[in-house]
Amino acid sequence: MIQGQIVWFEIPVKDLDRSMFFYSEVLAIKIQKVKFLEQEYGILNKDKDTIKGVLIERKDHNPKTEIILFFYVVDILESLREVVRLGGQIVIGKTMLKQKTKDGQILITSNLIDGELGYYAEFIDCEGNRICLYSNS
Repeated sequence: MIQGQIVWFEIPVKDLDRSMFFYSEVLAIKIQKVKFLEQEYGILNKDKDTIKGVLIERKDHNPKTEIILFFYVVDILESLREVVRLGGQIVIGKTMLKQKTKDGQILITSNLIDGELGYYAEFIDCEGNRICLYSNS
């Protein structure tokens, strides 16, 4: 591993089963429910070469104070349709990542995520968390 690399994330939720269904549909992935030390988790990714993370049930969860995560998806528009279908709320639709110069010019350039041109969208999930999607197309 590299110093400063993200190696884990936890998305706090009030309802684990509802959130597992929400994210499995929006991200088109399988989420495994496991119990570890009396706590249930929804594991989002167990691949060796990727960032690992879980959904974790917390009854005192306050979605207004969390970090924003960006999830890669192949088709942002399809994922946003799933967000709406499952009761989430779109905050920012599909938007190209761009930068603004000091004199106000808009530059479309590579981004910090993967050094390519990219798009993002932001939504509120079924638990009130603010989450982003990222894609190159």
